[in-house]
Amino acid sequence: MAAISDSTVTSGRGRASGSKIVFAADRTTSRRVASKHTRTVRRLKVVLPLIAVGTIAVFLMTVLNGAGIGPKIADIQIPQIVAENLKMKNPHYEGFQSDGGRYWVKAETAQQDLKTLTVVHLDGITGDLLDVKKQKTHLVAKRGTFDNKANTLELYDSINVTGDGGLNATLTHALVRTKEGVITSDQPSTITMGAGQILSNQLTIRQKTKEYTFVDNVRTHIKPKEQTPSAGQTAQPTLPFGKSGEPIDVASSRLDVDDNKKVALFTGQVTATQGGSTLVAPEMAVTYEGQVTPETGADASKQTPAEGGTKVKRVVAKESVTLTQASGETATSRTATFDTAAQLAVLEGDVVLTQGADKKAVGDRAEYDEANQKLTLTGPVVVTQGQNVLKGRRLVYHRATSKMQLTAETETTSGRITAHFIKPAGKQPAKNADSDQSESAEGIPFGQAFKTDPNAPYDVTSDRLDVDDNAKTALFTGNVVTVQGNFTIQSGEMTAYYTGRSGLGMSDDKAKSGASLTHIRAKKDVTVISKDGQKASGDWAEVDVKTNLAKLGGNVVLTQGKNVVRGTKLLIDMTTGQATIKTEPTASSESSMVSAGDVSKNGQIIKADRPSAVFYPGEFGKKIKGAAEAVDGWQARSSR
Repeated sequence: MAAISDSTVTSGRGRASGSKIVFAADRTTSRRVASKHTRTVRRLKVVLPLIAVGTIAVFLMTVLNGAGIGPKIADIQIPQIVAENLKMKNPHYEGFQSDGGRYWVKAETAQQDLKTLTVVHLDGITGDLLDVKKQKTHLVAKRGTFDNKANTLELYDSINVTGDGGLNATLTHALVRTKEGVITSDQPSTITMGAGQILSNQLTIRQKTKEYTFVDNVRTHIKPKEQTPSAGQTAQPTLPFGKSGEPIDVASSRLDVDDNKKVALFTGQVTATQGGSTLVAPEMAVTYEGQVTPETGADASKQTPAEGGTKVKRVVAKESVTLTQASGETATSRTATFDTAAQLAVLEGDVVLTQGADKKAVGDRAEYDEANQKLTLTGPVVVTQGQNVLKGRRLVYHRATSKMQLTAETETTSGRITAHFIKPAGKQPAKNADSDQSESAEGIPFGQAFKTDPNAPYDVTSDRLDVDDNAKTALFTGNVVTVQGNFTIQSGEMTAYYTGRSGLGMSDDKAKSGASLTHIRAKKDVTVISKDGQKASGDWAEVDVKTNLAKLGGNVVLTQGKNVVRGTKLLIDMTTGQATIKTEPTASSESSMVSAGDVSKNGQIIKADRPSAVFYPGEFGKKIKGAAEAVDGWQARSSR
């Protein structure tokens, strides 16, 4: 029986026959696939040409646009990730120092350095370093970098460093080693402390050890510590360097401050100025009390009010020191020490004290006691004023009284001091002829044995010299020997009178004229000796330096060989050498001469009141050696 079916309609599931015969149900799947393929081909016939046309159009437009033809195509920005666009807001870094201290670093913004991952760029920086004593150092900077690995903070622009103890530093560049608590700067900086202000081109601050180093063109301004005397006390005077209460300005190449040891060391052409006085030395060490940056926090309660700020205790300058006072006086030495506690200034090694152009004192050591206003110069001491020279081994000058003492004591011997005085230059004053004639009218004239050079200097040796600059006297004591040319005076003491100022005190007196010798007066066992050995002794002697006239008074004895003449006064013209001996008249004096041959077998005594003479005939014929116009023997006369 045959069955008929529509081949376009499938029902049920097609199945494949194992025979060669294909049923209608077996072609359903193939037809479906063929229909889908047909639709795809139809779409591709439309799409592929459109893509080809579009590609060609884009290519042509690109070529034409590159050639400048046709409208330009807008550039498309491709987003990129760069370091500048990565910022952190309000970052915070903190850590611990090696000794237990802490540090904090804050910033407004932070940027990671993609090239060096340990470095962070910071803006609007603030930081704090806190040591184990709870003393804080605060940092502020406009910008900087922080290295996490090295624990360093480098700051730039408008840097300000402040400390609880009063430290205030203004910098333009600084490197902070946070672990060590060290701040360095290689740019000009200004540091303000309680003790003053310091400017330098390089700076190192060691917070832990309180050490400060300033290098290159260092300028230090030190403010003195104000002191108010307590009831019943007066303000202490200061040392000769500078003026009391005035600040000190110091210029140097380097300054190292150790606030624990209380020492500030200035080196490299140091120049210190205070109140017009200047000290110059290659090195100057200042020891102080108090603190450059006073303690705060837990240790602050241990301080007394007097310990706030600093006070200079001792200043030591070394290696060729020059001290110049405001008045122009200078002092040079190898070292100089100023002890404010003891009020003592000591200069040692090749000491030279200078006042004006021609006044100078030289010694090995100079010590100035401010409390007693006493200057002591020791060693081989040489004092010069123009051509006048004093030599000894110990000079003591009392500034308050303007008195000076010069001796030559050593450990083994008393020594001798010497003085060399130049006679004042200028025309000698005219001698009073009537006065000279009256002085020598009654007396016994002799030859020219005492003639000497009127312009010769005076040389004096003695055991001691005391100078009173107010009284204008110089007192020589102890076996005094005074020599002027061929004329010698020996005495127990001798006083030299002068005008002007001796200049030994290095004071600021208005009188600038140098000392000028006017006359001398000798006392105690006075003996005058001429070059040829002729002698005259008496109780006192006076020499007028200007007129070159000498007087010998008291119990006068004049000798030449064995001849002896006694009187009360001997007048000597040292220019001509003429000597006249006389006796002051008495109420019972007689003018007659009486011979008394029983006194000596070889001599004759001639008496006229008190004067007396013993002549030996054998001596009359002898001429005085060295006299330019010697007379034969002596001529004796007596007149009323």
